[in-house]
Amino acid sequence: MTGEWLGELTLEGVALRQHAHPYPFEYDPYDHQLRLSELVGDDAGFVAVDDSPTGGGKTSAWLAPALDEQLDTIAIYPTNALVVDQADQVQRAAEATDHDIAVLTITSEHVARHRAEMARNVRSNAEVIDHLYRSERRANDQVLLLTNPDSFVMMARGLYGRESRVYRQIPFAVVDEFHQAGRKEQNTLRYLLDELWEWPDEEVALNRIAFLSATPDDRQEGLFADAMAAPYHRVTAGVTDERRPFFTDPGDEWHPVMPPIKLDVRTAPTFGTADVLLDDDRADLLSFCAGDRTARDGHDKVAIVLDGVHEVQRVHEYLADELDCRVERIDGFRGEEKARKLYEFDVLVSNAAVEVGVDFEIDRLLFAGHQKSSFLQRLGRLRSRPDVCRARCYVPRSVGACILNHDAVEGGPVTRRELDDVLATAFPEPRRPESFDWRYSGPEAGHHLEDRVESSRPGRREEVFHRGRRRIDRHFLDPFDGLTDDDLERAADTVDWQTLEQLQWYRGDSIQALVYDRTAGEEGTVRAYDIMYLLRYGRVSFHGRETFERIIPEAERATVDRLARYVDGFCTFDGTVETTAEGYGRSVSFTGPRLGKHLRGGERTPTVFGGLKIRVDSEAGMSGVNGVDRFNERLSTRSNRLGPAAGILGHAVPKRPTVVQQQYGLDDFFFLYPVVVQEGSACLALGTDALYLHCHEREADKERISDGDDLIGGVGDGGDWL
Repeated sequence: MTGEWLGELTLEGVALRQHAHPYPFEYDPYDHQLRLSELVGDDAGFVAVDDSPTGGGKTSAWLAPALDEQLDTIAIYPTNALVVDQADQVQRAAEATDHDIAVLTITSEHVARHRAEMARNVRSNAEVIDHLYRSERRANDQVLLLTNPDSFVMMARGLYGRESRVYRQIPFAVVDEFHQAGRKEQNTLRYLLDELWEWPDEEVALNRIAFLSATPDDRQEGLFADAMAAPYHRVTAGVTDERRPFFTDPGDEWHPVMPPIKLDVRTAPTFGTADVLLDDDRADLLSFCAGDRTARDGHDKVAIVLDGVHEVQRVHEYLADELDCRVERIDGFRGEEKARKLYEFDVLVSNAAVEVGVDFEIDRLLFAGHQKSSFLQRLGRLRSRPDVCRARCYVPRSVGACILNHDAVEGGPVTRRELDDVLATAFPEPRRPESFDWRYSGPEAGHHLEDRVESSRPGRREEVFHRGRRRIDRHFLDPFDGLTDDDLERAADTVDWQTLEQLQWYRGDSIQALVYDRTAGEEGTVRAYDIMYLLRYGRVSFHGRETFERIIPEAERATVDRLARYVDGFCTFDGTVETTAEGYGRSVSFTGPRLGKHLRGGERTPTVFGGLKIRVDSEAGMSGVNGVDRFNERLSTRSNRLGPAAGILGHAVPKRPTVVQQQYGLDDFFFLYPVVVQEGSACLALGTDALYLHCHEREADKERISDGDDLIGGVGDGGDWL
């Protein structure tokens, strides 16, 4: 694959004004921090968005008033890695206060470990969480609970065996990186937090909600302001003199949060940046990484942020062999000892695992920028310094040409606000299925409301029902002109009960295996990982559970005990296969008798499939996958482990993946998998993507919602909605 140098973009830095004002931490605060502190200190209650720039102290903005007011707080982070990273930062801040504070982390791993320690004293994970919170609350003046969205939703919906009571006792909730969530995930979190805010104070303490996010678009702004019951505040709204661009000196009382940057713009195809780096740009890559080794006392730090795990692995292996310095790798497959790696690295090769939240300092940045959001997030890794930094981005050719030929760019140095506008023009906006809100999020909330009504006291059930219906209308009906409650009920009637059950979880399902990486040396731990990477690129062998447990280190058997029920296979990993000249690995497709029936159906809707199997085809000279039949046997009987609602949520379309991508305007990060059936070419979307794809299909059919039209196009077996 070939790449091309297109030019250089000069980007100005960003500085925020500091104010000489008392603040719990040892620096003069920014305006957005003072505004959020004022809201938190007021008992009136609110929902707020802090959209201050990257590096602008959004964590301190909520943490300072939470400590000042001694408020128990639940902070929700998008990944477990970020929960752990932020727990260290929060703990350091807590230790500097004059009252006793417990920092409690709740993830599936933490809960499993504590449950094992409690042995037979608990019957569910919900009991473990409640016990941990009560114990810390008795011993301390304040508890800061850090968790991920999956765990929060499981607590709130009773998916931990029963409903955990912890979240009801916490007055302040913070959601970090909210803009990174997908449409389904945003709808779920926003709705549940709004529900908790509306509950009577004697039952639920929550009355303060803060989203730490990018600037909301018009749709998000409308939902925060109109759908949520709490008074809405955007803490940067109406402020014009608290942020300024700079190139050499931000000036007194101004603190740089993002540096000026000389950005080298080059081309590479999506998921092909590694090919360009290792073929066309190999000499430039080594030069960029070597750089000035006199900086930072010989520890000039460089970060390389790519898209695919396979790209990370290839570039890391090459640089580790070629450079006489410490080259580290962090991604979902090789993420152990992250704190040590981030402290010690000279060159870091990573992907989205370090895209958000995790704090570390670098001097130069090389990144793949194939989406607007990831472009901005990765560029934001350069932060909190006044001097000009070097960066290099690899983008599609059309995007790079648009960036460099934009009017704002040709006029000289570009501000960060201008860059947002440039990127909005340069990147084609992926189609967002707006009908998802009423087709699926509305029925999801209705199914949840059924459980709420059932679990309420008999005297309160009618109140809970009517308040819930009004809330569903606000979130999923009112934003669409012409839709009625009847339309929402008809939408729910087309969603089968298995899909409704899967919608209750925060994110869509995936197919994973427990993998033991035998190439990692001391890092060779057992983890659950997405099966597609393993099948496409890994030299993997699948085993039965008993054989797998004999192979792995004895210390890792607890991981197997904790995760075995939820994975579809057990495999060893012994490196990667040789790829084709185009950088492709093995071909992976799906097959199964129900896929053919689904494709033949006249009114195809997303289905929870049982009996699916995966087919793997290798190119000449490429090793096959040992034991894939053993994996397929376990995959096809998933419901035996997880119950009748289990299976794989999918939606098949009788067209090739590339045709579907083009027809519905989907980007390269919307994954479609080939299907092998007698009916001919077809593809399959999994999990939440299956629901999005169905919405794209119906919207493309120009489905009308005017009087007399058939809104849904058929009635399924979902039954009455409520």
